[in-house]
Amino acid sequence: MNILKILNITKGSLINKINLNLNINNFKINSKDIKKNDCFIALNKNSHSYIKDAIKNGASLIIINKKININVPTILVQNPIKALGQIGSYIRKKYNPKIIAITGSVGKTTTRCLLYTILKTKYNCLQSEKNFNNHIGVPLTLLNLNQNHQIAIIEMGMNHLNEIKYLSKITSPDIAVITNIGSSHIGNLKSKENILKAKLEIKEGLKGPLFVNGDDPLLKNQIAYKSGFNQNNNLIAFDLKSSLSKSSFKIKIKNKTYKIKVNLPKHLINDVLIAIHIALYLNIDIDNITKSLQTYQSYNMRMNIINHNTNIVINDCYNSSLESLKGVLNALKNEKKKKLLILGDINELGSYSNQIHEQIPNLLDQINNKKVILIGNQITKINYPNALCFKNHKQTINYLKNKQIKDTLILIKASRSLKLENITNFLTDNPFS
Repeated sequence: MNILKILNITKGSLINKINLNLNINNFKINSKDIKKNDCFIALNKNSHSYIKDAIKNGASLIIINKKININVPTILVQNPIKALGQIGSYIRKKYNPKIIAITGSVGKTTTRCLLYTILKTKYNCLQSEKNFNNHIGVPLTLLNLNQNHQIAIIEMGMNHLNEIKYLSKITSPDIAVITNIGSSHIGNLKSKENILKAKLEIKEGLKGPLFVNGDDPLLKNQIAYKSGFNQNNNLIAFDLKSSLSKSSFKIKIKNKTYKIKVNLPKHLINDVLIAIHIALYLNIDIDNITKSLQTYQSYNMRMNIINHNTNIVINDCYNSSLESLKGVLNALKNEKKKKLLILGDINELGSYSNQIHEQIPNLLDQINNKKVILIGNQITKINYPNALCFKNHKQTINYLKNKQIKDTLILIKASRSLKLENITNFLTDNPFS
């Protein structure tokens, strides 16, 4: 689109009125990614220092919130982040793919990747990259749309009320998903009822159906397509069999029974059911669904199972919550190998932190043949018998350097800020573990 069109979309003021008919190829927020005829959006004050680099790399338009003296067309806006959202929303409407928006306390990425695995067998799909699920990441995903995309699968995260409302309005989803209502971000929202309220904001821009986990006590009464093991759901799973890394179950469609196999443990099966339910709604053949699910592999740092020498490492350190920790520990109950549980803090719990962390000992008591390492400021306060406690991953690695670990199932799980993937990397690079 040309500069005048962008000016109209953002409702800004134009400075340096030169070459206004030039078409802008892409919009970038990182000056290092800029190429010729790209637009650099300076999102905050720190971004201003990168404008010269953006111009040097070929930027033909700058969007900014204060006047600067540069010889490149510049659009002055009050809020560059809002301008990013306006441009993303315009591109969404221009290409008009079917948008599937996914939110929930846990399971957003798993559900998104499951849907992508299935839907790409029939449709040209775009999905959110990495953790692009906030007021910056969602518009950036929309900017990647083109005329060939038929479906876009977009995650929506939040920390406070009104955040998903904004994301839903700029994306106008055709289908929405709520995976569950857990305790993530309860420190900001104060109750699960408020978390439910925040997640239901996804309906603000929704043009079509809502799909939910019908087994969730706070979602089961929603007017929606429900999936789960409860007999009141629209799509019901039965005869579940599960191990640490694989599950199988059956579903019935038009009085015919189908067996589903997937490389996920049982606490993530509700996400699988939602993905199947949406795929059926979008006219994907059940045989294609079953075949594609058998190819599914877990996303990075989310229940990744790594076989290393005689050990099995479960790399689940992208994030943590009480619900997800309960799920993975439950999956370990029947495993016969000796276990090393390396657990870090669950963050963003606010005044609920002690209350939630104090539930962890009961979960650990259900696991036999284990050693426990606790890392962080909060989880180490639970005083679990015989647990080793460390402040951070560096201290933990220094301890592990002197240990030979063999024939062990190792779980590594914590909130993202603790960077426990460094422990995963150490253990899987170490020939003695």
